[in-house]
Amino acid sequence: MIADFFNKLFSFLGGLFTGALNFLGDLFGDLFGLIWEGIKWIGNLLKMLFQGLVDILIGFFKVIYQLIEGLLYLIYMIGVLAVKLFLVIFEAAKVLWSLIEGFARTLGSLNYTPREGSGNGYSEMIGKLMTNLNVLQIDVIAYILLFSLWFITAVSAMKLISSIRVGGD
Repeated sequence: MIADFFNKLFSFLGGLFTGALNFLGDLFGDLFGLIWEGIKWIGNLLKMLFQGLVDILIGFFKVIYQLIEGLLYLIYMIGVLAVKLFLVIFEAAKVLWSLIEGFARTLGSLNYTPREGSGNGYSEMIGKLMTNLNVLQIDVIAYILLFSLWFITAVSAMKLISSIRVGGD
């Protein structure tokens, strides 16, 4: 009997506490669910209020970023152009220097000794010109004339060779 009494008492108290705690759990669960829904609603409200401002700021910084990117690309391309221009000028200067060096070596190697020719009038004429101009100390002009004669002969030879076609036409 005492065992039955305590069994029923503890069953009643267990049911009472279980019901009370379930009620409190449901109550607080609903309350916390309601609080969570309120927090989500406030978050959505803030998002809706500040989304326009955030979009404007993002758009502004995108424009600034693209302007900086374009400016840096312009500076890069100016550098590329400067390097290419320098290379072209450098190559042209190398060609000009080679031309000047070739002319100087050609002029330096001109050492003309007048002698009797084999029927060619140039050698005898230039020999007379050099001896007469040597007296007047303007034999440099004779060297320049000799160089021009050589240069004109070389150009004429190149023209003649380039005009000959393969096959003899």
